[in-house]
Amino acid sequence: MINYHHWKLLQEATGQGTQWQIMGYPRFVDMQPTGFDASRILASGQPLRDAMIHAVTPMGVTPIHPIYPRKHVRVALNNASVLLEPGALHFSKGHIDMKIDGVQDAGVGGFLKKAASGLASGESMVKPRYTGTGEIFLEPRTDFLYFVELNNERLVCDRGLFVACDGTLTVDGQVNRSAIRSGEGMVQPRVQGSGVVMLSSPVPQEKIMVVEMNNETLKVDGAFVMAYWGDLAFSVEKSSRGMFSAAASGEGFVNVYKGTGTVWMNLEEANCF
Repeated sequence: MINYHHWKLLQEATGQGTQWQIMGYPRFVDMQPTGFDASRILASGQPLRDAMIHAVTPMGVTPIHPIYPRKHVRVALNNASVLLEPGALHFSKGHIDMKIDGVQDAGVGGFLKKAASGLASGESMVKPRYTGTGEIFLEPRTDFLYFVELNNERLVCDRGLFVACDGTLTVDGQVNRSAIRSGEGMVQPRVQGSGVVMLSSPVPQEKIMVVEMNNETLKVDGAFVMAYWGDLAFSVEKSSRGMFSAAASGEGFVNVYKGTGTVWMNLEEANCF
């Protein structure tokens, strides 16, 4: 038995024979040297600034609000499998086996193909697969984590955002030859099928603009899109700006997304705040 009941449940999702949980990992921050009325605060998902405001308030007036800056990810497997980013595993418990996805099935050629895709994208396309019944815990982390549930869909995300997914999904790289001019990069991680995907984010949810598309076209001037999924096609087109304005700005192309699905845009990258 693993005792993690003192952790705070932040998010959860049910996948294909899997149960995913993101939990806040508590730690203590010593406030005594600062002379605050509160000697300690329990660290957990609340912004540190807000917690410090509570900490300087007398205990009898306002209670200290806990925060959780570190997170643990728990995945319960019931005769199922998951794919992880290399190095993401912290520990596992139960009857769980590991193999490098694609090597045993496709041999050395499959491994080299995935390795070549990784070199082109700057991200490993060789994912360890954990199969069986038991529990898997990922390394503690401080970034923002989100679940995306795919239903026979395709998800493409920025390099470095993929963390893990259900073993029912396939993970490879999408080659965007036309994206060289747009700054999006030639190869991006692509996840296809049905199941749960866990993504990392450099910004919190309130700084992500969610765009829902229904057989529409979205044109983005800049590399602000973090991820998109559904039935969406990506391309790069010349900007509708005049030739003079495009030349003066150094820009002349936009990223175009067509179809039905969801697009996440990072507002922080747009210097909106």
